[in-house]
Amino acid sequence: MFRSAFILVIQLLPATLVIFGGWGFDGLTGFLANPARGGLAIATLAAGVAGIVFAIDFNPLRRGTSPAGSETFQLGALLLLSLALLWFLPFADRRGILTFQSDYWRYLGLLLCCIGISVRLLALRTLGKYFSAYVTLQPDHRLIQHGVYAVVRHPLYLSLLLAPTGIALVFASWLALPILLLAAAFVFDRIRKEERLLANHFTAEFAVYRRQTWRLIPLVF
Repeated sequence: MFRSAFILVIQLLPATLVIFGGWGFDGLTGFLANPARGGLAIATLAAGVAGIVFAIDFNPLRRGTSPAGSETFQLGALLLLSLALLWFLPFADRRGILTFQSDYWRYLGLLLCCIGISVRLLALRTLGKYFSAYVTLQPDHRLIQHGVYAVVRHPLYLSLLLAPTGIALVFASWLALPILLLAAAFVFDRIRKEERLLANHFTAEFAVYRRQTWRLIPLVF
Protein backbone atom coordinates (compact mmCIF):
# COMPACT_ATOMS: atom_id res chain seq x y z
CA MET A 1 0.00 0.00 0.00
CA PHE A 2 2.85 2.41 0.80
CA ARG A 3 4.35 1.97 -2.67
CA SER A 4 0.99 2.60 -4.36
CA ALA A 5 0.43 5.68 -2.21
CA PHE A 6 3.89 7.04 -3.00
CA ILE A 7 3.46 6.61 -6.78
CA LEU A 8 0.01 8.20 -6.59
CA VAL A 9 1.28 11.24 -4.68
CA ILE A 10 4.14 11.65 -7.17
CA GLN A 11 1.56 11.79 -9.98
CA LEU A 12 -1.20 13.84 -8.35
CA LEU A 13 0.79 16.43 -6.40
CA PRO A 14 2.42 18.20 -9.39
CA ALA A 15 -0.90 18.30 -11.28
CA THR A 16 -2.72 19.70 -8.23
CA LEU A 17 -0.06 22.36 -7.65
CA VAL A 18 -0.14 23.32 -11.33
CA ILE A 19 -3.94 23.76 -11.24
CA PHE A 20 -3.90 25.86 -8.07
CA GLY A 21 -0.88 27.76 -9.35
CA GLY A 22 -2.71 28.62 -12.56
CA TRP A 23 -5.68 29.92 -10.62
CA GLY A 24 -3.48 31.68 -8.07
CA PHE A 25 -2.71 30.55 -4.53
CA ASP A 26 -4.01 33.90 -3.27
CA GLY A 27 -7.55 33.07 -4.38
CA LEU A 28 -8.17 29.43 -3.45
CA THR A 29 -11.36 30.41 -1.64
CA GLY A 30 -12.72 31.72 -4.92
CA PHE A 31 -11.63 28.55 -6.68
CA LEU A 32 -13.57 26.37 -4.26
CA ALA A 33 -16.55 28.74 -4.14
CA ASN A 34 -17.76 27.47 -7.50
CA PRO A 35 -19.55 24.11 -6.94
CA ALA A 36 -18.12 22.54 -10.12
CA ARG A 37 -14.52 23.52 -9.33
CA GLY A 38 -14.98 22.49 -5.71
CA GLY A 39 -16.49 19.22 -6.90
CA LEU A 40 -13.45 18.59 -9.08
CA ALA A 41 -11.18 19.04 -6.05
CA ILE A 42 -13.32 16.64 -4.02
CA ALA A 43 -13.41 14.07 -6.85
CA THR A 44 -9.63 14.19 -7.17
CA LEU A 45 -9.18 13.73 -3.43
CA ALA A 46 -11.70 10.86 -3.40
CA ALA A 47 -9.88 9.18 -6.28
CA GLY A 48 -6.60 9.44 -4.41
CA VAL A 49 -8.11 7.91 -1.28
CA ALA A 50 -9.70 5.10 -3.31
CA GLY A 51 -6.40 4.42 -5.05
CA ILE A 52 -4.62 4.06 -1.72
CA VAL A 53 -7.35 2.03 0.00
CA PHE A 54 -7.60 -0.47 -2.85
CA ALA A 55 -3.80 -0.47 -3.41
CA ILE A 56 -4.24 0.29 -7.10
CA ASP A 57 -1.03 0.03 -9.11
CA PHE A 58 -0.43 3.41 -10.79
CA ASN A 59 3.07 2.66 -12.12
CA PRO A 60 3.02 3.75 -15.82
CA LEU A 61 6.70 3.14 -16.61
CA ARG A 62 6.75 -0.60 -17.28
CA ARG A 63 8.44 -0.98 -20.66
CA GLY A 64 7.46 -4.65 -20.93
CA THR A 65 8.87 -7.29 -23.27
CA SER A 66 7.11 -6.47 -26.54
CA PRO A 67 6.90 -2.69 -27.04
CA ALA A 68 4.97 -1.58 -30.12
CA GLY A 69 7.56 1.13 -30.78
CA SER A 70 9.48 3.98 -29.19
CA GLU A 71 6.88 6.14 -27.44
CA THR A 72 8.97 8.06 -24.93
CA PHE A 73 8.95 11.30 -26.95
CA GLN A 74 5.20 11.09 -27.60
CA LEU A 75 4.39 10.42 -23.95
CA GLY A 76 6.78 13.14 -22.79
CA ALA A 77 5.21 15.68 -25.14
CA LEU A 78 1.74 14.64 -23.96
CA LEU A 79 2.78 15.08 -20.32
CA LEU A 80 4.13 18.58 -20.94
CA LEU A 81 1.03 19.58 -22.90
CA SER A 82 -1.22 18.20 -20.16
CA LEU A 83 0.60 20.17 -17.45
CA ALA A 84 0.46 23.32 -19.59
CA LEU A 85 -3.29 22.94 -20.04
CA LEU A 86 -3.83 22.18 -16.34
CA TRP A 87 -2.12 25.50 -15.62
CA PHE A 88 -3.82 27.51 -18.36
CA LEU A 89 -7.43 26.37 -17.86
CA PRO A 90 -7.79 27.70 -14.28
CA PHE A 91 -5.65 30.74 -15.17
CA ALA A 92 -8.01 31.57 -18.04
CA ASP A 93 -11.15 30.81 -16.03
CA ARG A 94 -10.26 33.30 -13.30
CA ARG A 95 -9.53 36.01 -15.89
CA GLY A 96 -12.29 35.27 -18.38
CA ILE A 97 -10.00 34.22 -21.24
CA LEU A 98 -11.61 31.92 -23.84
CA THR A 99 -14.42 31.11 -21.40
CA PHE A 100 -18.20 30.86 -21.72
CA GLN A 101 -20.88 31.79 -19.22
CA SER A 102 -22.81 28.63 -18.38
CA ASP A 103 -22.79 26.67 -15.15
CA TYR A 104 -24.66 23.85 -16.94
CA TRP A 105 -21.53 23.00 -18.95
CA ARG A 106 -19.41 23.19 -15.82
CA TYR A 107 -21.59 20.58 -14.12
CA LEU A 108 -21.58 18.42 -17.24
CA GLY A 109 -17.79 18.63 -17.16
CA LEU A 110 -17.74 17.55 -13.52
CA LEU A 111 -19.95 14.56 -14.40
CA LEU A 112 -17.60 13.57 -17.24
CA CYS A 113 -14.62 13.88 -14.89
CA CYS A 114 -16.26 11.68 -12.27
CA ILE A 115 -17.17 9.03 -14.85
CA GLY A 116 -13.70 9.18 -16.38
CA ILE A 117 -11.98 8.88 -12.98
CA SER A 118 -14.23 5.99 -11.96
CA VAL A 119 -13.63 4.11 -15.19
CA ARG A 120 -9.89 4.65 -14.86
CA LEU A 121 -9.77 3.36 -11.29
CA LEU A 122 -11.81 0.28 -12.23
CA ALA A 123 -9.55 -0.42 -15.21
CA LEU A 124 -6.32 0.06 -13.24
CA ARG A 125 -7.52 -2.19 -10.45
CA THR A 126 -8.41 -4.88 -12.99
CA LEU A 127 -5.13 -4.59 -14.95
CA GLY A 128 -2.83 -4.59 -11.93
CA LYS A 129 0.75 -5.40 -12.91
CA TYR A 130 -0.13 -5.39 -16.63
CA PHE A 131 -0.75 -1.64 -16.68
CA SER A 132 1.73 0.54 -18.58
CA ALA A 133 1.69 3.89 -20.31
CA TYR A 134 3.48 2.15 -23.18
CA VAL A 135 1.79 -0.08 -25.75
CA THR A 136 3.54 -3.26 -24.71
CA LEU A 137 3.14 -6.71 -23.19
CA GLN A 138 4.43 -7.61 -19.75
CA PRO A 139 6.16 -10.89 -18.83
CA ASP A 140 3.60 -13.73 -18.72
CA HIS A 141 0.96 -11.32 -19.98
CA ARG A 142 -2.64 -12.51 -19.88
CA LEU A 143 -5.51 -11.14 -21.94
CA ILE A 144 -7.68 -9.44 -19.32
CA GLN A 145 -11.35 -10.17 -19.97
CA HIS A 146 -13.05 -9.61 -16.60
CA GLY A 147 -14.28 -6.60 -14.68
CA VAL A 148 -14.79 -3.53 -16.84
CA TYR A 149 -12.81 -5.30 -19.58
CA ALA A 150 -15.66 -7.78 -20.00
CA VAL A 151 -17.62 -4.97 -21.66
CA VAL A 152 -15.09 -2.49 -23.07
CA ARG A 153 -11.67 -3.36 -24.49
CA HIS A 154 -10.06 0.02 -23.83
CA PRO A 155 -11.56 1.62 -20.70
CA LEU A 156 -8.34 3.51 -19.91
CA TYR A 157 -8.54 5.24 -23.27
CA LEU A 158 -12.19 6.04 -22.65
CA SER A 159 -11.12 7.78 -19.44
CA LEU A 160 -8.60 9.82 -21.47
CA LEU A 161 -11.47 11.13 -23.60
CA LEU A 162 -13.79 11.88 -20.69
CA ALA A 163 -11.56 13.37 -17.97
CA PRO A 164 -9.56 15.99 -19.96
CA THR A 165 -12.69 17.19 -21.76
CA GLY A 166 -14.52 17.30 -18.46
CA ILE A 167 -11.76 19.34 -16.81
CA ALA A 168 -11.89 21.89 -19.63
CA LEU A 169 -15.68 22.19 -19.21
CA VAL A 170 -15.36 22.57 -15.42
CA PHE A 171 -13.22 25.63 -16.15
CA ALA A 172 -15.77 26.83 -18.75
CA SER A 173 -13.15 26.79 -21.51
CA TRP A 174 -13.81 26.95 -25.25
CA LEU A 175 -10.76 24.69 -25.53
CA ALA A 176 -12.89 21.70 -24.50
CA LEU A 177 -13.59 20.70 -28.11
CA PRO A 178 -9.96 21.01 -29.32
CA ILE A 179 -8.85 19.03 -26.26
CA LEU A 180 -11.40 16.31 -27.06
CA LEU A 181 -10.24 16.14 -30.69
CA LEU A 182 -6.57 15.98 -29.68
CA ALA A 183 -7.31 13.28 -27.10
CA ALA A 184 -9.31 11.33 -29.70
CA ALA A 185 -6.42 11.44 -32.18
CA PHE A 186 -4.05 10.11 -29.51
CA VAL A 187 -6.51 7.45 -28.32
CA PHE A 188 -7.39 6.05 -31.73
CA ASP A 189 -3.73 5.84 -32.71
CA ARG A 190 -3.02 3.91 -29.50
CA ILE A 191 -6.00 1.62 -29.97
CA ARG A 192 -4.82 0.73 -33.47
CA LYS A 193 -1.34 -0.15 -32.20
CA GLU A 194 -2.58 -2.00 -29.15
CA GLU A 195 -5.14 -4.13 -30.98
CA ARG A 196 -2.56 -5.08 -33.58
CA LEU A 197 -0.15 -6.12 -30.81
CA LEU A 198 -2.79 -8.12 -28.96
CA ALA A 199 -4.05 -9.77 -32.15
CA ASN A 200 -0.53 -10.90 -33.06
CA HIS A 201 0.17 -12.25 -29.58
CA PHE A 202 -3.16 -13.77 -28.52
CA THR A 203 -4.46 -14.59 -32.05
CA ALA A 204 -7.68 -16.66 -31.76
CA GLU A 205 -8.30 -15.70 -28.11
CA PHE A 206 -8.24 -12.00 -28.96
CA ALA A 207 -10.40 -12.52 -32.05
CA VAL A 208 -13.13 -14.06 -29.88
CA TYR A 209 -12.73 -11.34 -27.24
CA ARG A 210 -12.99 -8.61 -29.87
CA ARG A 211 -16.27 -10.02 -31.18
CA GLN A 212 -17.77 -10.11 -27.68
CA THR A 213 -16.87 -6.58 -26.53
CA TRP A 214 -17.09 -2.93 -27.52
CA ARG A 215 -14.01 -0.91 -28.32
CA LEU A 216 -14.77 2.17 -26.20
CA ILE A 217 -18.47 2.82 -25.53
CA PRO A 218 -20.97 0.01 -24.85
CA LEU A 219 -23.68 -0.30 -27.52
CA VAL A 220 -22.12 2.54 -29.51
CA PHE A 221 -18.53 1.85 -30.58
